[in-house]
Amino acid sequence: MKRMLNLLGILAGLVLGTGCDHTTVGYLDVRNAGYRPDTVYFKAVLNPEDPEEARRIQFEIPWQTTPIEGVQGTLPISYQIRSIVCKQGQEEAIRQFRMIRKGVIELPWDHTVPRGDYIFNLQISNEGRSLAKDSLITIIIN
Repeated sequence: MKRMLNLLGILAGLVLGTGCDHTTVGYLDVRNAGYRPDTVYFKAVLNPEDPEEARRIQFEIPWQTTPIEGVQGTLPISYQIRSIVCKQGQEEAIRQFRMIRKGVIELPWDHTVPRGDYIFNLQISNEGRSLAKDSLITIIIN
């Protein structure tokens, strides 16, 4: 009888242990996601006479935002530009923006993006989760 109870206990443990294989892995919270500041300014044309801009030209330093803040979750967390809202509608030009580590948005120093306001909608993901966040940052090219 004791053997039978032990065997039933083992079988119940196996059944309960294998019944949870559809659990979503990971944790992701983007409720507080954002950039500080939430509006940044990049120049459309650099002035080689200005020392700071001359240095950017010489070393080909790209324009960059600050990293995204307020994202919590299981690492690694990836960031993608889901869409860019702009009034100019220059699809080829806005493809010059790219997302790099920790949610930093980068634009080459010698970009050809026209002047205007660009509002970014992002996709934030990790293993098992993917959430969209709209209007996180505005980049103004002037």
